Amino acid sequence: MEEDLGGGGGGGGGGGDAYFMGDESSRIFYGQHNDDIYAQHHYAHVDATPTALSAAGPALTFRISGIVGLCITGILWVIVSWRLIYHYSGWWGQCCKKREQEQLGEEILGGEEIHHLRTDGLTMKRLLHNMLWTTMVIEGIGYADMAGANVSNKLNYTLLDIVGRGILEFTTFVIGTIHWFNVTSKARAGASEKQLVFTLLPLILVCVTIAVTVCSIFEAIVLLAGHSENIHEFRSTSKIHRITLIVESSGWGIHAIVVSICGGMVYKRISSLPTFNQVRSKAKRNIITKMIIPIFFCALSYALRSAWMAADFASRILRPDTTFETGLGWWIGNCWIPTIVPCIMLLYSIRKRDREPGMIDGVSESLIQRMNAEPQDYDDPFRSFHTLLDEDENATIGSG
Repeated sequence: MEEDLGGGGGGGGGGGDAYFMGDESSRIFYGQHNDDIYAQHHYAHVDATPTALSAAGPALTFRISGIVGLCITGILWVIVSWRLIYHYSGWWGQCCKKREQEQLGEEILGGEEIHHLRTDGLTMKRLLHNMLWTTMVIEGIGYADMAGANVSNKLNYTLLDIVGRGILEFTTFVIGTIHWFNVTSKARAGASEKQLVFTLLPLILVCVTIAVTVCSIFEAIVLLAGHSENIHEFRSTSKIHRITLIVESSGWGIHAIVVSICGGMVYKRISSLPTFNQVRSKAKRNIITKMIIPIFFCALSYALRSAWMAADFASRILRPDTTFETGLGWWIGNCWIPTIVPCIMLLYSIRKRDREPGMIDGVSESLIQRMNAEPQDYDDPFRSFHTLLDEDENATIGSG
């Protein structure tokens, strides 16, 4: 009896232990359940776990993508900041020494001609540097938020995909293309061509920029005011996202075509110069490198981004359940290369500061005498290219 009681006691104790373990398991189960509910509520608007394989190749974690993007953006920001200070330093130095320069101008040019050489205010080159700098700051904040949170949320998606690449990058690169057209128009073959090409193509780019900007703004409004649980759901189900994809894809494609036309026009004018065949081969390579290579690589970058966006749009239509915008190919082909290459090419093409008389380099006396002695013949269609050919030829002879 005692053994039975003992056994019963043991059994009771075992039952007590079993009840305690069951109670602990219940607490663990309900605790994990509550944590899952909290996580679902906390990350209702983020996409934190990309699939291991997407339609664009192996998926990267958002932390890795954010770190790589932040490094790229940081390097570009440093370069753009350096060039921005360089281009503005002439203006600042001019403002600080304005009186001294005016006195120098009165002595050399009679007090009026000095103002024709002075470049004050916001020029096209300074505007491009300002736009690039702002773009790098906005995208850097988006990448930093993505790397820190390891999620794709409304904040970093808006900063990177909508404001950064959708509005700022597109607008900045269009301004760079218009700058190339302005430079090329100075070497036009005739006034009719200037009116037809150098007005029509920049106008097309302006209209495309407006369309891309409007679609991006509407996408941002729908995203921020909508009820999508996460970014993946928004990309998969949102109609405005699909509309923005096809509009941006078309916009980048049109931009690539226009830049290619601009490059062909520049090459045609350079090769048709009567003095081009007399220039040494090394100088010819320098000319092609300086004027054609940046245009060529920018056109390829714009076409690459257009192709990736078109592929993403097709993927959303044909396979809406797949994840396309988290793959390695998407980040490299659509996000990083089309940002790095045009930025570097534009910075290279606008590397020379606007010439300011009375600055560090000063005003050459021979230049002033030549300006006063020679009439300004603005009918010469190839004046700018003649000057470039002479400069490169002289540089080649001097280096040899």
